[in-house]
Amino acid sequence: MFCIDRFAKPVLILLTLFLCVGCSGSKDENLPDTVSVAGVVTYQGKPVPEATIMLYPVKGRKPASGRSDAAGKFTLTTFKKNDGAIPGEHKVTVNAYESTPQGVSMKSAIPEKYTNQSSSPLKITITEAEPELKLELVD
Repeated sequence: MFCIDRFAKPVLILLTLFLCVGCSGSKDENLPDTVSVAGVVTYQGKPVPEATIMLYPVKGRKPASGRSDAAGKFTLTTFKKNDGAIPGEHKVTVNAYESTPQGVSMKSAIPEKYTNQSSSPLKITITEAEPELKLELVD
């Protein structure tokens, strides 16, 4: 009895490890392919820091999102971090708020038209040939 217990525990641990390794890291076959996408967002020629960029597929699939850094640069994510966006046509929204000494205010740092799908004039087509976006916002 002692010998069985002594060997059963390590065998169970090894089986559990094999199952975990075998199930992780595989691509979900039901998810659509994505294209790696990065870009920069500017307003009146200046970078827009801490902006949230959303790409909504016209075909109604899962949107991609990203957050800009101090230089206005961003990378998009749909399913896994930095995996990009689903290829095809997208409606684009951008949200950014003014910073104050007390923190972030609720006042938009960009024109309101860019913050909503129904009013945003931004529309782009994601392809493998053009993985770099330039979102140039104007009044």
